[in-house]
Amino acid sequence: MPFLTFAHGFDELEISVDAKGAKLSGTLTMPAHAHGAVPLVIIIAGSGPTDRDCNGQGFKSDAYKKMAAQFALNGIATYRYDKRGIGKSAVENMKEEDVTFNVMIEDAKAIISNFEKDTRFSQLTICGHSEGSLVGMKAAAEKHNYISLAGSGFPIGETMKEQLKGKLGTMEKETFAKLDSLQKGKSVANNLPGLESLFRPSAQPFVKSWMALNPTSEIKKLKCPILILNGTKDLQVSEKNAVALNNANKTSKLVLIPNMNHLLTEIESDKPEENYASYQKPELPISKKMMDEMILFVLKK
Repeated sequence: MPFLTFAHGFDELEISVDAKGAKLSGTLTMPAHAHGAVPLVIIIAGSGPTDRDCNGQGFKSDAYKKMAAQFALNGIATYRYDKRGIGKSAVENMKEEDVTFNVMIEDAKAIISNFEKDTRFSQLTICGHSEGSLVGMKAAAEKHNYISLAGSGFPIGETMKEQLKGKLGTMEKETFAKLDSLQKGKSVANNLPGLESLFRPSAQPFVKSWMALNPTSEIKKLKCPILILNGTKDLQVSEKNAVALNNANKTSKLVLIPNMNHLLTEIESDKPEENYASYQKPELPISKKMMDEMILFVLKK
């Protein structure tokens, strides 16, 4: 397939990467007129059915697409991909229970391995957003760079309890007991009204494998350069998560981005409803401060 060349300084190509039982589809964005090998950033999407551009159920932001363009204009290539079962990475006859957190990690490793062999690239940076932060953390090696964007600093079981506390009434104790069982790797009954989606049997293998990982324990193991970014107006992942990650690995650089929300846009308002309204406005720019920090990190300036 030929490159699709744009006047504003970058070329894009659809590239598929073979992973175990799947062909993962993504977009390679190359700086136009590159001379010699260039750095490559691999962007790993956030939770749920989020696609390569950072669009999903209930939101359309194009955040990763905009990131790719900004990186390219600064001489940095990117590869952003649809996760297994999402978008163009559809897998025939795939069942939800077949995809665990470990499968997502292995998929990321397959993509990294594919581009490590590509002589067009001088250095690989693994950039994980939200849930993708932990995926990237597990997939990154000493020879890479690693960026955590709005990544959790605590086990997902703790985060779920924090989000649900005070909202469940008389069901709180039983709900938390079920989360504790999942944390121990045990399946639970799906019998709580209003929480059928959380405890559906087909999702439990994924949740159990996710709960088994502690981000602060995992980031301690990394021996590569680390950049941790979080927005001060992120309503889904608060600043304390980034601080916890930074405290766990003192070689990391922590930058809190003023007014940036979870979808990487800067919001002036303190009203949650206006913050969430921005999730449906792909025309909004992503944070310049965030991009500046990432570009300097990748180029090691």
